[in-house]
Amino acid sequence: MFPDSLTNTVFLSEWLPEVCPILYQNLTKVLKDNVVRYRILGNTNDIWCRDFMPIQTDEKRFVFYQYNPDYLQDKHKRRYITNVNRVQNIDFLRQAETVNLDLVLDGGNVVKCGNKVVMTEKVFVENNDRSRNEVQRLLEEAFLCDIVFLPWDENEKCGHSDGIIHYVGDNRVLLTNYDDIDKTFAQAFLRILEKHFEVIPLKYNVKRQHARSWAYINYLQVDNLVLVPQLGIPEDGQALQQIAETLPACKVVGVPALEAVRKGGALNCISWNIKL
Repeated sequence: MFPDSLTNTVFLSEWLPEVCPILYQNLTKVLKDNVVRYRILGNTNDIWCRDFMPIQTDEKRFVFYQYNPDYLQDKHKRRYITNVNRVQNIDFLRQAETVNLDLVLDGGNVVKCGNKVVMTEKVFVENNDRSRNEVQRLLEEAFLCDIVFLPWDENEKCGHSDGIIHYVGDNRVLLTNYDDIDKTFAQAFLRILEKHFEVIPLKYNVKRQHARSWAYINYLQVDNLVLVPQLGIPEDGQALQQIAETLPACKVVGVPALEAVRKGGALNCISWNIKL
């Protein structure tokens, strides 16, 4: 699987400057200051471009899928479903090898971890017209790797694995502070992940854990630049320090991201980083 450490370009939805103006201003400034290219995706229907844009599995190979999530099926929400085939400013994909995965999927539920992909079992729920074995087979054929499945915490309606873990190289994954959210799920995640990876849980030494401290795991890495959400709470500095310690070769920078976090996502969610 193509790692974030080899990406060099960040794409953002055209809606981001309007919906999250402070985040957009700070994020693009950091990208400019660090000479990282960014481009704007046109004809999108919301800011969460991670969820509908194709997944780069090799330098010239991209996996497309059906973005039609169950949490956007209400009449007033369907307008937020982006048709990736109509997205503008991605003409370069015409020169790439594209694979069409015939499954309903969110890109936020695909975390590339070395030679594996980690997903939650929400993918089986949204494709319940097929057997579990068939869904797994189609995923493995599309991504050309093994899939590690985590249980779906239904309190998180989207079922995205990028709100749970992040790959940091050398067969290591960071695990968000799920022990502060649900100890049963935290233990289940550990049992599964430790069969495949060295797991490094994020921990925060504060008197009272903030409800939004999950968001730090949803950072953005492009090349050796790592952008960590900052929320204006005591955990901010501790998150920066822990992530920097796991990625000593990277430059780790905090970016105010409360506008997006209040809406349920963070920096990985609002970006699509690839190698051009």
